[in-house]
Amino acid sequence: MTQGAGKRPVVVIGAGPCGLAAAVALGEAGLPAVVLEKASVVNSITLYPTYMTFFSTAEKIAIGGVPFPIEGDKPTRREALAYYRSVVTRHALAVRQFEPVERVTRDGDGFVVHSRPRGLAPVATPARAVVFATGYFGTPNRLGVPGEDLPHVTHWFHEGHEAFQRTALVVGGGNSAVETALDLHRAGARVTMAHFGPTFDKNIKPWILPDFEARVQAGDIAVHWNTRVVAFEPGAAVVRGPAGEARIAAQHAYLMTGYTPRPELLDSLGVRLDPATGIPPHDPATMETPTRGVFIAGVLASGFDANKIFIENGRDHGPLIARALLDR
Repeated sequence: MTQGAGKRPVVVIGAGPCGLAAAVALGEAGLPAVVLEKASVVNSITLYPTYMTFFSTAEKIAIGGVPFPIEGDKPTRREALAYYRSVVTRHALAVRQFEPVERVTRDGDGFVVHSRPRGLAPVATPARAVVFATGYFGTPNRLGVPGEDLPHVTHWFHEGHEAFQRTALVVGGGNSAVETALDLHRAGARVTMAHFGPTFDKNIKPWILPDFEARVQAGDIAVHWNTRVVAFEPGAAVVRGPAGEARIAAQHAYLMTGYTPRPELLDSLGVRLDPATGIPPHDPATMETPTRGVFIAGVLASGFDANKIFIENGRDHGPLIARALLDR
């Protein structure tokens, strides 16, 4: 016999800050929630550079009414990890870590979420509704060139120490690329930056530009505009720019080319991303998609423009979802 959808929990897919905020809001509304996470709690933050400091103040990324104590003006990565762990503990959230979701199926007027805990048999979790708070930091935009999977090529940057006294290529022209190049330089790497455009991306933060431009003018960082990587080789990258094809020494290559949402799970439920914006169709007042009972939360709602939604405004999606389910 199928369990009534009203008695089932709401399953939140993704334990990032916005997924946790949604679970908190659901719990406060008296709606039991289970959070499934493919890795650790706030895994996207674990992938940030080791010594990163947030641009937002602590109060703007706090969730669930839990105080966010910090030592400086802005929270660090380490402080954020500790803070979001405390949110899970304080609210006794049911978070199942290292349990990626493989598929979601319909079951009467509810759903079944099929997941696989690490090293264990698959699990089927009945759900009243499903909230997709998956973000997309785990799925980088690939260049699609030969050698992209070589060991010295990565789409994530943690810290510049590993490239001390070695050659490093940074691909991209946005905030992450500029900050990566600066950190590598400060750690003693010999840095080259390549970007397919004629200048920085439009959303570059103005306060990081002076330092970068000074390093370029001093010859500490080499920059190639209008240049694309066409292949990677051990210890080098082949690029094509205005002067033709060239080989750049690169014992480390950091591809800061952004990230993209994965459409498979939503697509299987009839929710297809807008091809132009990458945004899943949804009602901004409820965050519900055209498929009844399927909601989105967090950066997933920003599509290809990841800078449009961050923790500051994505944390507000949970109360909208909770209210929509209560009204139902």
